Amino acid sequence: MVNTSFFMGILGLVIFIIIVTTFQKLLKNNESGFLHLLMCFMFLCWLPVPLVVYIELKAYSFLFIGALLGTVSLILYIIKMILQASHLSYSARASNNDKELWREKNEWMLNGLLGSQVELLAGFLKGIWTIFLTIVFWLNGQMIFSALGIIYSLFTIIYLLKLLDTSLIKELKILKVLSINTLIINLETSSWFLILLIWLKIN
Repeated sequence: MVNTSFFMGILGLVIFIIIVTTFQKLLKNNESGFLHLLMCFMFLCWLPVPLVVYIELKAYSFLFIGALLGTVSLILYIIKMILQASHLSYSARASNNDKELWREKNEWMLNGLLGSQVELLAGFLKGIWTIFLTIVFWLNGQMIFSALGIIYSLFTIIYLLKLLDTSLIKELKILKVLSINTLIINLETSSWFLILLIWLKIN
């Protein structure tokens, strides 16, 4: 199970590298739908990781809650990406008739129904899972991974603040201090899973 999950995790990282190196060309060619499909596959490859890490550390039973939240986080990412891929692919084909109409529909879909709140909630849940893992790494005497976990746990606060910022109609200046975008989210997520894959390999 560990080896299979490790292979899938590496495949997810390969897909991430492909996304980083080709996304500008894909966007230029109006292939946003395919780009989001690649991101869906990326998160799908990482889906087994929370459960496998929990099994490896099952002596700490409370980690199950964290693993559950981590899994839900990935499922949210997957659902969001496949729905966005479906909409954008259809929109790209249909927009030839009325580009302005479909531009408005894309704006409504991507910033409304499938807006950043879904991604921020997923990131927040992933952050809680990271906190659980950080505690377990510390209890297990793995201080390097625990220290890395502390750093990545800080993103939990950022995700929560940005989630509140996008949910509240009245703007709060304190919530405008921190800035986070899709690129930062993907870099943070992919690097965290790289750390966990390294942990799986050496353990």
